[in-house]
Amino acid sequence: MDRTDRFINNRAPKRLLLIFIILIALSAGISYYISEVCAEKIVRGQISSELAVAGGGKFTDIPQEEYIANGEELFKKYSIDHELPPKLMKSYSSVRNTVFIPMFGLLALLSVVWFAVALRELMTIYSDLEKLRDECIEAADKANSVINLYGEDLGSVHRISDAAERLVNRINGLRIKLLNEQHFQRTFLTDLSHQIKTSLAVIRLNTDMLSEFDDLSAERRDKLSDEVQLNLDCMERLVIEAIKLAKLNADAIEYRMEPCSLAEVCEIAVKRMSPLLRNKKISVAPDLDRSIRMDCDKGWLCEAVENIIKNSADHADCSELKVKLYEDAVLTTIAISDNGKGIPQEDIPKLFERFSVKSNDKTMYSSGLGMSISQKIVRAHGGEILVYSELGKGTRFEFVFIKS
Repeated sequence: MDRTDRFINNRAPKRLLLIFIILIALSAGISYYISEVCAEKIVRGQISSELAVAGGGKFTDIPQEEYIANGEELFKKYSIDHELPPKLMKSYSSVRNTVFIPMFGLLALLSVVWFAVALRELMTIYSDLEKLRDECIEAADKANSVINLYGEDLGSVHRISDAAERLVNRINGLRIKLLNEQHFQRTFLTDLSHQIKTSLAVIRLNTDMLSEFDDLSAERRDKLSDEVQLNLDCMERLVIEAIKLAKLNADAIEYRMEPCSLAEVCEIAVKRMSPLLRNKKISVAPDLDRSIRMDCDKGWLCEAVENIIKNSADHADCSELKVKLYEDAVLTTIAISDNGKGIPQEDIPKLFERFSVKSNDKTMYSSGLGMSISQKIVRAHGGEILVYSELGKGTRFEFVFIKS
């Protein structure tokens, strides 16, 4: 938008123009009034001077009443005295114009200067606002756009520019977050569909074999049926955990926070995992301080502990698990450690990614989502999961919560 458009399409310049016209009119009126007053006094002084000169006074002296009275006596027959209206004198209009023209010119010039300066400043503000508008439009259409700061420090335009910059930064952050979420959804659905397709392929193959081959032995049929059931169990757990993870990612979980015994949480988790631990011949050594309590959602926190225990049972090749509770002045900690093979340091950052690990569980009961679910649950409780591992010696998972 050029200067003409900015002038036409905004009210403020038109108001400035109206104020300028009013100032010119006021300048003319004030100048005319002052010139009238000055002309009246000057011409009245001239009348007094001429009467004094006619009455015997000197032209260069200040008119005195005596000489003015003598002059009035001389011109009495012409009805001329010092009360004669100045406007009747021929010099009146000349004196008035002599005062009016420079005074009106000065006031008009000041009005013109004011109008020019005010209009220039206003056009500068509009120009900055137009640039800011263009940058905002560009930021709406393009990622990682930058908003420049315009106007004087602490000025309104500068503050608007700063607010627009903050808004654009948030938009860019939301755009990045949205792209990450889209990437998460794509990879999650790809991995999930791959996992389901694998189980479906096994189920389809086994059911085809069961329906097409009549000469299969009873033992073979039982084995194929068990494999079908195991894959159905795997798919069921996969879908359930995928729904949980989706809810956690969408912040659709309402946690019921209440004071709970963390020892009770850990005991419930170990009890639920007991069939798996017995099947893998893994012993559990609990060291639980029953006095340690924390505001938490018992059910969800129990699930987080279960997932870590199951992860160790599936992947650590361990024979013993230790579950310990302890606290200090700042932190409350749930520690779960195993005596398994350990985790390479470069793999630790990948532990909490979806489908990041391959299960050694021959029952195919591992979904690959449990670690990610545990991390989100712990973070929702204001904590973090720390991992310490050494190859050949085992791994230690710590749920660390800052005391409120």
